[in-house]
Amino acid sequence: MTEYLFDASSIVNLIKRGIVSPLTNGETLNLALYECISAIWKEYRKLKVISRDLAGKYIRAIIKVMSIIPVNSISGSEEEVFDLALKEDLTIYDASYLLVAINKNLMLVTDDKVLRDRASKYVTATSTKELLTRYGFVDQ
Repeated sequence: MTEYLFDASSIVNLIKRGIVSPLTNGETLNLALYECISAIWKEYRKLKVISRDLAGKYIRAIIKVMSIIPVNSISGSEEEVFDLALKEDLTIYDASYLLVAINKNLMLVTDDKVLRDRASKYVTATSTKELLTRYGFVDQ
């Protein structure tokens, strides 16, 4: 049984730290794949903070993670997502993660402070740093 719902920010940050073991105890959404790859693209293309080779390494790791952990969809819940996004002033993407975390009673792992703050009204929400402390990876 899984405990966590990982959003794209948390997946990317765990992969960049080289620590993927917490992901084995969690789930994500199908949209995370595109959000993760987009984040890597931004770091390579726009911010120019990583090399093309490193971007490729991260993308391959993302694809591997997404092929292993359970992946959820909001299919059939689009209107609920829309309503939650309006109620909490979140993007549709963020509201999607929150709704799945609520419906599956999972702890939401996100490095998006706004999402974490809004989500904490409904579920337990934590950052990757806090999660890694829990797993004993404090110095990473």
